[in-house]
Amino acid sequence: MVESIARLAIAAVVCFPMLIIGILLYGGKAGFLLAGYNTMSREEKAKWDEKRLLRFSGKCIIVLSILPIGMELLILAGLPFGSVYGIGWTAYVLLIVWMIVYMNTKKRFRKK
Repeated sequence: MVESIARLAIAAVVCFPMLIIGILLYGGKAGFLLAGYNTMSREEKAKWDEKRLLRFSGKCIIVLSILPIGMELLILAGLPFGSVYGIGWTAYVLLIVWMIVYMNTKKRFRKK
């Protein structure tokens, strides 16, 4: 029990800054944190819909910051350690893969 609470506290401490970054991105305030986007020239940035890109990235990072805490809460609730971590980390990786594919196909975030 104490070990589970300690893991939950560690997950919260690690995920809290990530949650703050996600909220900043969602609010359109931290475009400089997006790797690749922040290194583009002004002309190249002008081709992108920054508001949509930041909102999407913010939503994904918020979910990614909440998932580990949710996994630890499920373990505290008594669900088996292996199955929670297996499902949780699979969801984590699948979300990252989906996010990368979604952002880089069909020019969704390009200005029209």
